[in-house]
Amino acid sequence: MPDLPEGAEGYIQDENEGPMGGGKPFKRIQGKIYIMDGDEYVTEDDPKGDTKIDKNGNLLGGRRFKAQTFVLPNRHPERKYMLAIDAARTSGFRDSLYYFRRNPLALKLNATQWEKEHLIEQGKLGSHLKTRSVTLVTARSAFKLHGAKMLVDGRWVVDDYYEDKALEEITAKGLKPGDLVGELQDPTNAASEVAQLTAGTSGAGGQGGKSDRSGAGLGMYRAGGPTTIFGGSGWGPYSDGPLNAVRKSYLTREGVNEENWMYVAAERTVEATSDWARLRRENLRLAGGIYGDLEGEQEAARAEKRGASEAPHGESSGKRRVQESDLPLGVYEPQTGLVFYRSDTQPTRARWEALPDDGEKRRVLGGTKVGSGAWGLAWVDTVVELPQEEEDPWAKARARYKDLLDAPS
Repeated sequence: MPDLPEGAEGYIQDENEGPMGGGKPFKRIQGKIYIMDGDEYVTEDDPKGDTKIDKNGNLLGGRRFKAQTFVLPNRHPERKYMLAIDAARTSGFRDSLYYFRRNPLALKLNATQWEKEHLIEQGKLGSHLKTRSVTLVTARSAFKLHGAKMLVDGRWVVDDYYEDKALEEITAKGLKPGDLVGELQDPTNAASEVAQLTAGTSGAGGQGGKSDRSGAGLGMYRAGGPTTIFGGSGWGPYSDGPLNAVRKSYLTREGVNEENWMYVAAERTVEATSDWARLRRENLRLAGGIYGDLEGEQEAARAEKRGASEAPHGESSGKRRVQESDLPLGVYEPQTGLVFYRSDTQPTRARWEALPDDGEKRRVLGGTKVGSGAWGLAWVDTVVELPQEEEDPWAKARARYKDLLDAPS
């Protein structure tokens, strides 16, 4: 049984050798014993990888994490940490749950109440998470797991901790060392998408059915961001930023993917065009169409006008007056599509007046007499009462002296 190296750094012990941790906590992962030291699992070091990040998680060579890092003085005065959700999203996972499930060598650290308050004061954590569970990981352990994926403008192999392992993985995908990583796809969704394309559920060319292509209310273009979805705006197709996974889940729910995004954009454009054309046609109708379809009548009137051009002047004027008499006696306002009438032709007041029953038993058409199924009928009559002319109180007095005034002197 081999001796434990000093500090147990880079030590991985076979299961057959027994749980020998040198007095430090350990855990068996995939048949091997990994010792916990410095808030992370002790894994193999790589000489090339150590030139890209130091022991405290500080990147070297001008490299920068997509996620923000911070120091927790109660844990270590110099060691860098990051939020697990940030580490997950910058590595291509939609949340920390799948991140820890797919990366068992990432040691999950639960932030204490003091640490959460400290991060809120430093502006590293939202105040709404003060009473919620927050998980952390060390920056070095996260970089050792995903390397170039977590860096701004990361490049395959060049920015990976384990270069040999990364080279083997990208070679199988047809990539080359030094290529930009670009936007990442959630590996938890990759298998389901491949299965859908294989089974043909996405239709020819992966365009999907109509319900998958055109979800309700999908916004193809958003203000304040790039105007492309899967184009080359500099940002990825599923993100408005390096840490924003909301747009990806939004598009995924609507059935938009790399295969059908152009079709969906074109379909949305056609729908918008038809809606605008319909609105324009409605605006051309008299008073928004409240007087019915008068296009046929107007066409007939124009035909009569053309035929009346050869008729005598008086006959033509008579026809014009008859045609104009059918139009509403108001002013049509084309901007709003409303017809305005004179105020002296409008009602000035209204009232409801309940009349007593006439004593006759009225028939019930359906439903029950009582209970939730009961319903009744109401008879409503609309009666227009014209205003009466007010009687002049001095009219009789004037009439009495009218004869005297009219008599010759």
